[in-house]
Amino acid sequence: MKTSVLKKFTQSKIFQLIVIGAIVVIVTTIIQGNAYNKPNLRQIMNTITINLIFVCAVAPLLMCGGIDWAGSAIGTAAMMVFAKLLQMFPGIPWPIMLLPLMISGAIIGALNAFFIVKLNLVAFIATMAMSTVISGITNWTVKGVQLQITDKAFTGLSSTFLFDMIPVFFIFALILVVFYSWMMMKTNLGRNIVMCGGNAAAARLAGINPQKIKTMLFINSGVIASLGGAVWAAQNRMATPTALMTTTPHMTAFIGALLGGVSFFGGSGSLGGAFFGVALIQLLAYSLQTMGIPIWVNGLINGMLLIIALTIDDIARRLRMKKLGLNSEGGGKGAVMPGMSK
Repeated sequence: MKTSVLKKFTQSKIFQLIVIGAIVVIVTTIIQGNAYNKPNLRQIMNTITINLIFVCAVAPLLMCGGIDWAGSAIGTAAMMVFAKLLQMFPGIPWPIMLLPLMISGAIIGALNAFFIVKLNLVAFIATMAMSTVISGITNWTVKGVQLQITDKAFTGLSSTFLFDMIPVFFIFALILVVFYSWMMMKTNLGRNIVMCGGNAAAARLAGINPQKIKTMLFINSGVIASLGGAVWAAQNRMATPTALMTTTPHMTAFIGALLGGVSFFGGSGSLGGAFFGVALIQLLAYSLQTMGIPIWVNGLINGMLLIIALTIDDIARRLRMKKLGLNSEGGGKGAVMPGMSK
């Protein structure tokens, strides 16, 4: 039995990503011997942190057959709300200020769900439009001016390390990933999410309400994005109206989830795979930077990784459909994108 489990693991996406990541680390170390010293490792973990937080918003929604392209805009708007509240009420402890921050993210997530679930708009287009609207409102509200985070108790967390090595925010992100991974694998809600993504019609026959679950996941996406915005603000000691719109952590989380085996078409995947997918992307980016390769090459590689992940996912989907004796072309209409149909 142990041999069977080991064989299954060595054939998994996670094992493949670990092997590729190890190769990246070895090659980088050979070229730049001091590439992975303590300060650099801290920086890598700090960079991965934001993307890991966003994975907890992106991956479950993808598994349910949905997509939210407004995550970075929501996180940016939430961090501006958070910074403004800290300035207006300096005597109130920062954890209390997280409540209105998360509420604002939940409201935007619920609004996205209304447009997509109730009005039946295409999720990709609706959330992209919402991203533009949110970004515009955020910039208009603060006149494009960044806000300083002066709460030292909050910003001090970004320089707090476990064992003088692991950033506390990285630990927070890991806890989130572990919790969502447990939820997806061990709870009825997680199983229902996967079932809705794999076959919404069968889920309805089983007494599951796909619309309700998708609404919950859009709200979750808004809340998680708002937390990601707060962590970014703490790390950088400021809130900028274009912050996450420039780095687009939701895009990195999206590519990482696909690389980690989360299906673009819903119905399969894991948070563990998404975690290692994001880690690989960041290792590649750091290695390129360390070796002095132009930053635009990183964008090129991310695009290629996305194409590769989508191609592999589509091939796997066709093989699953063929095995089940179903038409992988969906009646000649091609693959349906998340959010394109109920």
